[in-house]
Amino acid sequence: MKQVLIKSGHVHVEEVPAPAVAPGRVLVGVARSLISSGTESGFVSGGGAAGVALKKAKVPGNIEKVKRKLAAVGVKGTLDVIKNKLFEHQAPGYSSAGVVLEVGEGVPGFAVGDRVACAGIGYACQAEYNLVPHQLVTPIPDGVTYDEAAFVALGGIAIHGVRRAEPSFGETVLVLGLGLIGQLTLQILRAAGCRVIGCDPVAPKRSLAASLGAEHVCAPEDLEDAVADWCGGHGADAAVICAASKDSAVTNQALHLCRTRARVSVVGAVGLRLEREPLYMKELDFRVSCSYGPGRYQPLYEEKGYDYPIGYVRWTEGRNMAEFLRMAAEDKVRLMPLISVVEPIGNADAAYQALLDPARNAIAVLIRYGEKGMPPQRPVHKLRMRAEARSGDVGVAVIGAGAYAQAFHLPNLRRIGGARIEAVVNQSGSRAKQAAERFGARYCATDYREVLDDKDVDAVLVCTRHHLHKEIAVAAAAAGKHVFVEKPLALNVADCEAVIGAAERSGVLLSVGFNRRFSPYARAARDAFAGVRGGSILLYRCNAGPLPKEHWTRDPEQGGGRILGEAVHFFDLCCWLLGGDPVSVRARRPKTVDADASEDDISALLGFADGSAATVIYATGGTPALGKERIEWYGGGGGVCIDDFRSVTIRGLKGEDQRGRIEDKGQFGCLDNFIRAVRGEAPLEVTGEDGLRATRIALEALEDARR
Repeated sequence: MKQVLIKSGHVHVEEVPAPAVAPGRVLVGVARSLISSGTESGFVSGGGAAGVALKKAKVPGNIEKVKRKLAAVGVKGTLDVIKNKLFEHQAPGYSSAGVVLEVGEGVPGFAVGDRVACAGIGYACQAEYNLVPHQLVTPIPDGVTYDEAAFVALGGIAIHGVRRAEPSFGETVLVLGLGLIGQLTLQILRAAGCRVIGCDPVAPKRSLAASLGAEHVCAPEDLEDAVADWCGGHGADAAVICAASKDSAVTNQALHLCRTRARVSVVGAVGLRLEREPLYMKELDFRVSCSYGPGRYQPLYEEKGYDYPIGYVRWTEGRNMAEFLRMAAEDKVRLMPLISVVEPIGNADAAYQALLDPARNAIAVLIRYGEKGMPPQRPVHKLRMRAEARSGDVGVAVIGAGAYAQAFHLPNLRRIGGARIEAVVNQSGSRAKQAAERFGARYCATDYREVLDDKDVDAVLVCTRHHLHKEIAVAAAAAGKHVFVEKPLALNVADCEAVIGAAERSGVLLSVGFNRRFSPYARAARDAFAGVRGGSILLYRCNAGPLPKEHWTRDPEQGGGRILGEAVHFFDLCCWLLGGDPVSVRARRPKTVDADASEDDISALLGFADGSAATVIYATGGTPALGKERIEWYGGGGGVCIDDFRSVTIRGLKGEDQRGRIEDKGQFGCLDNFIRAVRGEAPLEVTGEDGLRATRIALEALEDARR
């Protein structure tokens, strides 16, 4: 499919594989999409991802991240990460309209052929096909064209901004800023029975606002007199700020021009250095409007499809979108006069330039798809990048092109002799293509099933979110592919056993990404204890640091939490170092002020048959100044210390200290062992049984901590 991508501030139209339908989502063939004059044009005028990255580089917290990255992967590795971020493409778009082509499992209320409008950054993209969570999809009423329905996201924003102002019939409301959101806002206010005074420095925008129903329009310098005339000297009843300005002048002007106990609703990106006096003396209600309304930025609502009961939350973002289209169907909001330019997707660059050209005063720019306003063919989920496969090497498909796969697995595969990257699969077609280009894959795809029937793919690396591991690994094994699964193997014992069973039935190799076993420092520590008899004591401390509450790894369904998602690494390494399975697992969690954060913290004690004991401490509330991982292991009159996988210190045992310039957590060695095992050149050192054991330990530790 064709998709608009922005790289380094430049607009490109590229062929990428179309998204594949997924549970809870709707696949839409796009007829029209709208370019936002604010959010999206900023990618072009602001220098794209490079501009954003350079701004973020000045944030003190990010400076610390760069320092930690330098310590972990060195100068070259850090520069590679920064370079990739600087030149990463953006997939613009968040408001579109089209026809339902496929409906995912668990989606209520939609059928193939329905006309729908879609919203959401990363979902309603400027592309021929969109895969959208069903809560961000709403039916298009009869009589509303695709051109009009493509305004749905912007309409939702305008409606929520008006709701935050709580206007009532007969009130006089100021609308400051008459761009696209401002033009929609004034019409919604008029439909609610309000009198509207519109203000903007650009004369054509004022003229358009007057034609759409504003009772009075004026320039900013004339606004004070206009309010005095229209409001009898009392001030406006409310103001909705739709302007965009880093300065706070427009915000404070609204405060001065409102009456006592009026409401001010901020929709646009404006300065918020507020003057206290008008706020205090008038007891003004100052409110900020968040996008389309309740549900926005909430994964449970948007991604998982849980709705708010209408009796408790009358107007969610989805209901705001539907109401906007109802208003358009009843001609209470006129949209066609707002359309300045319509360009085919092949001319996307011209469409963006029209929006950025101040001389054109473009309000809304649409992109159309296909000769008849629809994509010309059924979606294709695979895109070839180069010629047919070379023979003799292990053909590998990487499923999931996230940050970890691109930082480690894909570059390591290029370094490993006897392996070739056949395919990169990712739900986002643009991300799949970018990774495929960067690492030389033969093709990219959005549906993992595309690689299962490929005779040139011998093995797959499953690097997706954790809840997908079992499904993909079982399907790959059943197709006769050797399988390497990033940790954890799966999120419960039954799923781990299902993956192991599928691999055994098909006679394929199954490995798990427990790479720390392959660190030279871990191997030196194990060798040092090789001749020690009797039990020993091991302490593994991970100073993991916090993650945002909404991060997917903390989601019980997608990530399973950080103990299942990451601490399995440490449980596995303890078992490998001590040479056996634990016979007991005990655990405790701290009680902290932030009860939610303590769900990620654990102290687990593993007891072994020979009397050895391993304590794993996983803490998220510490400081990065103390490093991340430290292992201390004592027994036989000696001890070993591994510090952040950059050094190993050995005392009283056989072996020599080792120190490196950067971390070596064994990622290359782990993947190299898998490839050599597939080629029959080495035994597989990490098996599915190891993955099952680590998951079982994590679950037992969590259960004991709850008890």
